[in-house]
Amino acid sequence: MPATLRLRPRVPSRRGQSGAFLLEALVGVMIFAFGILGLVGLQAQAIRNTNDLQYRGEAIQIANAAIGRMWTMDRTKLEACYEGDAGTGGDGYVALVEAAERLPGVKGVDALAPTVVVEAGPSTTSNLVTVTIRWQLPGEATPHQYVGAVMVGLN
Repeated sequence: MPATLRLRPRVPSRRGQSGAFLLEALVGVMIFAFGILGLVGLQAQAIRNTNDLQYRGEAIQIANAAIGRMWTMDRTKLEACYEGDAGTGGDGYVALVEAAERLPGVKGVDALAPTVVVEAGPSTTSNLVTVTIRWQLPGEATPHQYVGAVMVGLN
């Protein structure tokens, strides 16, 4: 057989492989980027939860301070001093509103003003007092709230 007609085994060409490594590197970078985005999202959610817990703790402290002041006063004057909603009420309620304005979104928004409801208790010498503190974080559609209820007086 002449040398020109002899079949030689085909050697794979390097040109068919060009760019495969680059494609693998791009896929790897894309997977890494999605992982980093996931971590950033987790960090943002953790910060949001921390802020919410901080404001919830402040709301609890504000409500408990008001309830503590209610315990020290004559229970027959609770309604006149504390019961209020959106700007009404006595001196105690005004102090509660001023304290609640430290929370985000409360100042100047009547819908987020604290509310105090004084009701008759189980006995003639007690009252059921419910204090509601609301706040709204920037960028959130719904407000948060803390509700504390306590029996003031003798059972």
